[in-house]
Amino acid sequence: MALIQAEVDLANQSLGRIGAHQVTLASVTASTRPEDVQVNLHFDQSRNALLRSYEWLFAKTRLRLVSGWLTDTIYTTDQYVWQSGLLYKCAVAHTSDVFATDLTSVYWTLQSTVSAWVTLTVYAVGDVITTNALYYKCLTAHTAGTFATDLAAGKWVATTTKPTNVFGYNYDLPANSLRLVKNFLTDSWNWSERHPHSDQYHRWELETNTILTDDDEVDIVYIDTVDDTTKWDSLFTDLFIARLAKRLLGPLTGAGPGTASLRDDLNLEIKTLTRLARVIGSQESNNSGSSDWNNARYS
Repeated sequence: MALIQAEVDLANQSLGRIGAHQVTLASVTASTRPEDVQVNLHFDQSRNALLRSYEWLFAKTRLRLVSGWLTDTIYTTDQYVWQSGLLYKCAVAHTSDVFATDLTSVYWTLQSTVSAWVTLTVYAVGDVITTNALYYKCLTAHTAGTFATDLAAGKWVATTTKPTNVFGYNYDLPANSLRLVKNFLTDSWNWSERHPHSDQYHRWELETNTILTDDDEVDIVYIDTVDDTTKWDSLFTDLFIARLAKRLLGPLTGAGPGTASLRDDLNLEIKTLTRLARVIGSQESNNSGSSDWNNARYS
């Protein structure tokens, strides 16, 4: 992805720290000079690695990843919905109309190939249906009455054979997610925090950027790929400049005079800035207890 002027300005601050030649927006786009090549090579990777390394408050994003479908609601391509017992993933970002209209417009793609249960339908042994966002397997051939009656009669048994993993459901993380901070399991996360050794504590796993879970609704907090430098925290910016400078040091200066000393200086600066960012971040995110400053006003 081509750099913009604000990113070139940051890269030049990094280059200046190691005594390397400056780059321009034009040169970094077309030139084969070592400085231009290395800035292009390392800029995005350095930013993403730094974002992933810590729970930066400015990059935290909340998303209702999975929920029941709602009309007149803004959906992004990272979201899933349940409709008539079937799971769909948003294919086109849009504000929802009636579901039938959205479906005709190909705004949603079906994730589950299992049909929803329908009354007065003939079912055979082994048929799999979904209802109330759960899968069931037919044990006795019958014509469906009400589902509760059929279930009580032993005609259906809950199953997790689809999708084929040890969990009932799997959902992709947002494409721009660099780190999953928290997965709020809507029916069990509070229980899990109070009872960390309970079975519910192990109700989800993260594999290949996919959440595997038994929950049919999930809220998450994740670190977003914030590429707009105007949204960066000032400490993040300083730390990014120092870390990018360290990455560029070897390719652009080799083992020249003063390289080891400069690397030590950058390591010390990175260590100091990282510690400062963590201290300030923990203070800003701590909302427990009373406010001494507010209480002092009334004493």
